[in-house]
Amino acid sequence: MRFQKKLCVIAVASLFPVASALAQTSADTRKEIDALKAQLQLLQEKLEALSAATGEGSPLSQQVNRLEQKIDLSQTTSEASGFSGMKINGVTEAAYKYNDFDKKHDFSAGSGYNVGEFGMVQITKESQDGEGIDWTLRLLPGGAPLVHEASLSIPLNKENRIIAGLIPDFQGYEFAFANANSTLGNQFITHNALYDLAGATVYTGLGMSHTFQAGKYAFKWLVGNVDKGGDDSSISYGTDPATGLPLAAAPTNASTVALAYRLDYYPDDATYIGLSGLHGSSNRSFNIMAVDAGYTRGDWQYNGQVTVGEMLRAAANGGKARWAGVSGFVGYKIVPRLQLLARADYIQNRANGGGTYYDNGGTFGNGLGPELNTAGEFALDDLGYATTGANLTRLTFGTNYQINANTQWKTEYRLDQSSGYNFVTTDADTTTYSKTKTSWGTSLVLSF
Repeated sequence: MRFQKKLCVIAVASLFPVASALAQTSADTRKEIDALKAQLQLLQEKLEALSAATGEGSPLSQQVNRLEQKIDLSQTTSEASGFSGMKINGVTEAAYKYNDFDKKHDFSAGSGYNVGEFGMVQITKESQDGEGIDWTLRLLPGGAPLVHEASLSIPLNKENRIIAGLIPDFQGYEFAFANANSTLGNQFITHNALYDLAGATVYTGLGMSHTFQAGKYAFKWLVGNVDKGGDDSSISYGTDPATGLPLAAAPTNASTVALAYRLDYYPDDATYIGLSGLHGSSNRSFNIMAVDAGYTRGDWQYNGQVTVGEMLRAAANGGKARWAGVSGFVGYKIVPRLQLLARADYIQNRANGGGTYYDNGGTFGNGLGPELNTAGEFALDDLGYATTGANLTRLTFGTNYQINANTQWKTEYRLDQSSGYNFVTTDADTTTYSKTKTSWGTSLVLSF
């Protein structure tokens, strides 16, 4: 529009020297000047009408221009401060849990690491220079460890990325936190038995992720340390049958080096199948493999998992711990906001007096360890060591009600049953042994 105005003015102004050159008398000159004035007036009226029609120069137009300047300035400031591409979200949970065995009233978060945290804050960042380098920082307020994830992802091309940092274990179908979504959440208040007792927690390492056939297949792997808290030779996990001396799953304090990987196949938008593995050596020595799958269509959701594993020097008798487990989940929405939930878990743990990756053959109270009788005794071999481990069954039922887009109300009933009297509690001078443990819980979960 400004260009059109300038063009018109130049065109009119250019007529003046031409008129002067052609004029023969003052009368002729006056006539031409009057004609030019009339043409200029006509052009001015047309320009004013055109400006009024487009709003150029109006108060509204000026306000729009000022707003655009403010937006540009705000974007420039955000980029200069490093906040461009940053997103903050998370979850806060208030949960209550009670069990009829040790009579504990527990007010705390029901998911995460179960170490006292009451929520999670996640900060993600996309690179502002357009290279697509992403990083994630996930914190557990009130928890230990405070940092749940600190990872980066660097694209080499559309199909391949470098991944590195502190990364949560990616075996199985359940995720750590209580907000029920496809990337972080868990519909129940508590976790399945395989998540709690038969697998790793966190890796620190370097690897890559790959996608194939437009995302139909996905594969990721890394090499690094796993659960450094388990690399402590002062923790006894059993007794050497030959010498009678304590054995440790970690013979030194050196960090265990492990290879972790996961392959996912997505046959359609409602189904996935995943194969994952974890193989550690150089200190603790273990092998864990899992297959999990999921199907979500309409009101129904199904998930399943099978895990097998072994770990040297981790059984109750100092030998190799071996375990196998299965978990299945079903969810059905009777109305769009209310989902009914059911889950069944089983861990087979008989070899060498019992032991899993988490339990290591020495913990009583979670249903595992050497299979105890009513007096707290277990079967012995000729050397006096435990021979048979306990198996664990866990049944969980509950509801998940979506109060609004950001808030869920959950209820849960859980029955844990051991093949031995492996739920142990001490009250004053009395020790009680039981095969079963029943718990109830409810929680409010706010996601943002």
